Amino acid sequence: MIKVQSTNRNLLDLFRGLESVKTIKGARFAVLVGKNLKELKHMLSPIEEAASPSIAFQEVSIQMRDLMEAEDADGVKTLEEESKELIEERKAQMAAVEDMLDLETSVELHTIREDQLPAEVTGEQIEKLLELIV
Repeated sequence: MIKVQSTNRNLLDLFRGLESVKTIKGARFAVLVGKNLKELKHMLSPIEEAASPSIAFQEVSIQMRDLMEAEDADGVKTLEEESKELIEERKAQMAAVEDMLDLETSVELHTIREDQLPAEVTGEQIEKLLELIV
């Protein structure tokens, strides 16, 4: 195990990298990927919850999408005006999430030895996991 000191944003990138290799076969590799995913998910879940849009915003978003698909510019403008406060709340919410992503944190993660890497793993996938590979 290693202690990884990083921003939440970098840990999110690492999580995505692990997600991209979780279906690759290799028993020991799969166990290590699974353990790291579990730890990172636990670490990042408050950010995920903070980023979740309100039900009201989701409803407006669906209406906006429908108006845009119908190419109803007047309807879009009207909905934007009617939902101005809700849209501002969402912008503030996402700004707070961005701040959370930039916070420094540390987490204990399982290292992956080079000899545990499956043959199917690509250079692109490895690049995202480099801080775990020893």
